[in-house]
Amino acid sequence: MTVAVIYALYFQWDGVGPKEFSSGGFLRCALAILRLLYGHLLGPSGYSLRLNFLRPRGNSEDLSTQEVTFVKVLRDSIHGDIELAEHEMRVVHTAGFQRLHGCRQLGLTYLVYPAAKHTRFEHVLGVMNIATKIAENLSHLHDLRQFFGDDERGRHLKDVLRLAALLHDIAHVPFGHTLEDEMPQIPEHDAFSNGDGDKSSPDEIVRSVLTESGNAGYIEPVLQTLRAIHESKNDRNLYKSVDSVGERRIEADFLILADIIGNTICADLLDYIKRDHVMTGIRATYDDRIFRYFAIGEHRFEGKSYKRLIIRLVKNGRVRGDCLADLLDILKLRYNLSDKVLYHPKKCAADAMLIKAVSDLGLNRTSLMQLSDDGLLDKHRDNPLISMLRRRKLFKPVFVCRWEHIHSYDETGAEDKRKKISSLREDHKLRQELEQAIVDDLGLPNRAPSVLIFCPDPEMSLKLLRVLVQWKDGTIRRLNEIDMSDDPLTVDQVCVLQKIYPELWKLYLFVDPSLRSRGQKIRQKFSDLLKSKLGLDATCDPAYRNYLETGCEDYKLGQALDNELENTGKYLRLPDSKRATVWSTCHEKLPLDNYDEDFAERSVIEVASRRDPQALSGVLQKIIRSVLKNSPRSKQGRQPKSERS
Repeated sequence: MTVAVIYALYFQWDGVGPKEFSSGGFLRCALAILRLLYGHLLGPSGYSLRLNFLRPRGNSEDLSTQEVTFVKVLRDSIHGDIELAEHEMRVVHTAGFQRLHGCRQLGLTYLVYPAAKHTRFEHVLGVMNIATKIAENLSHLHDLRQFFGDDERGRHLKDVLRLAALLHDIAHVPFGHTLEDEMPQIPEHDAFSNGDGDKSSPDEIVRSVLTESGNAGYIEPVLQTLRAIHESKNDRNLYKSVDSVGERRIEADFLILADIIGNTICADLLDYIKRDHVMTGIRATYDDRIFRYFAIGEHRFEGKSYKRLIIRLVKNGRVRGDCLADLLDILKLRYNLSDKVLYHPKKCAADAMLIKAVSDLGLNRTSLMQLSDDGLLDKHRDNPLISMLRRRKLFKPVFVCRWEHIHSYDETGAEDKRKKISSLREDHKLRQELEQAIVDDLGLPNRAPSVLIFCPDPEMSLKLLRVLVQWKDGTIRRLNEIDMSDDPLTVDQVCVLQKIYPELWKLYLFVDPSLRSRGQKIRQKFSDLLKSKLGLDATCDPAYRNYLETGCEDYKLGQALDNELENTGKYLRLPDSKRATVWSTCHEKLPLDNYDEDFAERSVIEVASRRDPQALSGVLQKIIRSVLKNSPRSKQGRQPKSERS
């Protein structure tokens, strides 16, 4: 029966009749049977035979042209079976590529979403699979059959596409984007070296991996594709490289490969959007029909045309509602991922702790590239912050400030504000100076980091809005460049996403969990320092301040203690230095709240005094009397009992 099915498929494919069935046909059937046997014996993760006669090359009657190549079939949790050719498997089996098993895709997100432990190894396989799918859909379009055709050039472009997809994340450091995006001193994973021979740069790693795997012939085209991905953030720089001559030149065809792998709506995005949602347990995905909308068009820039990957947003002169809806769904999914996962407050706290630890340890890209995520945490386990991360003892926020709550009264206005916030993010020494000033002025424990400033990049924008689309007049435009006069409905929907994404930005001040009761003074001190050191008037988000004052038990208890101290004459008569010591000691004696926001439901069993204002006041006064009694000044000022009148 199997032979009969293969026999029928063979004739249906090649369009020949039974009388023409030659010895070559029997050989093909035999090879197909071998493939079935391999599949049954080895299963989906074993080696199987890809018989290229199913996609004939050259003269279909010439068996010598029908290449037989081994492929590995890997089972992926998102995309199912993914096939790799023999030369691709040699890449996968290099040590440089296997290192990606130790680099989690979402870094420390697993501290919030426990299942989010998927790695960049799985991600790049998924990107290669989706990139191939996009290329196959493009090859079905009548006017694009020659680009990914079945000739030597077409096969070469497909090979370059798949290898570049596999290697596009090869130079990620542990906890990739956490360190790369928030520590400017660590270069981007796709930023090439400046000819300084840095072995940790992506170009050097790609050269090493392709040479080791016997794919040295692909080095230059793969590097051109990866460089095009990096430079695609700026059209002028990208097209300058296309038009140039020499080492920095990017071949025009590789622009399309770069667009497919990692530009706006691309294989990279389409994999991580689906994978990250699944692995965090968030039920959301996109419609696969998006693959039908890809095409290649001419993008006009400064009088020249360049072939680019586009979305066919228009059909017969009208906006395709289904295409626009699918496109906007993907943009919303990206926003959703940022809001719920990437900028989750607890992840931001963990990121701030990791960034501070790596800075204090003096680690650079070269040293980081020798480690995996877990290797970094294990090797430096004695660092206080890393020790806390390993026990999931995260810092707590006492100050959260949105963009609109920060003001600069310099003549340059908004630009000055952006510049000052950028300096706070980029200048590690400035942040350290502010943090130390808070510790010193308030007498906080100095044995380990007590407060941490977390300042994301203020240049937050939804890169996806720059996707190239085919418009009504046949021109190729960026989605966010469509004018209101062209299509108000489309522009309105795009503008909403363009407006809300930057609002995810927040400036945080985190403190050690044991110091949250002192949050009121810490928050005020931080605001004062921003004004005096940077000229920024920043106020805590009103909604978050309300939570601290009404819903955070530690903060409320500390606030009540501060009020009691301000009404204690003996405390107020102390010198400033002594007063700071007494204040700190009183807060140390406060019981910590074991039922904070880490728990979904607060236990009904709470300290009774926290519910009864009079009882609470009595407990706090007892703490204050005890501390004042044992303070050095109190002891010195007390007369011996025999000398009292």
